[in-house]
Amino acid sequence: MRGNYAVLGLGSFGSKLALELSNAGNNVVVVDRDKEQINALKDKVSEAIIADVSNPDVIKELDIKKFDATIIAMSSHFEDLILALTLLKQEGAGKVIVKTNTSIQKRILLRLGADEVIQPDQDVAERLSKRLSMTNITDMFEFKGSYIAEVNVPDSMDGKTIRELDLRNRFNIIVLLIKKPGKHIETVWNPDIELAKGDQLTVIGQEKAIIDVFKK
Repeated sequence: MRGNYAVLGLGSFGSKLALELSNAGNNVVVVDRDKEQINALKDKVSEAIIADVSNPDVIKELDIKKFDATIIAMSSHFEDLILALTLLKQEGAGKVIVKTNTSIQKRILLRLGADEVIQPDQDVAERLSKRLSMTNITDMFEFKGSYIAEVNVPDSMDGKTIRELDLRNRFNIIVLLIKKPGKHIETVWNPDIELAKGDQLTVIGQEKAIIDVFKK
């Protein structure tokens, strides 16, 4: 099912997001007051509009209610960003996601009604820090209130089965996939499969539980 999205602001983040959404088969409308930015994307998205989204008339003409989500990606102009967010909410926009640069701005935007505020640089830095700091956790990301992580089997689990470890009952961690060295990734159906050091697992659970169990 195709989604409908509006991307307001075409810096490097907004342009990349608009292209990815469009390439995934979605209807994407982009808006920016920079003619060059619009021209660069006009043939790659559903509609490209040269306009100032801090102008109330522009927001009204966009028929903003029709979009599944509106992404404001103009974080270098914080005053305009606040005005655009306010106008969007006044016009009945559904989900509004805002890109910003600082934690202070994030708190302000959430108070003003943003449904979600992202800080791309900080988010990437946090994920990298976690990955570098936790030897056996190679990647971890949030998924619908839980976390999915790729982990290496630690020494403490070497030679034990998933049934013996009882991760689901003890820590509410579910092992989804396993990859043994030199083999393909497999879905874990058999709880009696024996783990070995060098195996890679994909697990789902709460962030703290995953870190406590697999960090060493």
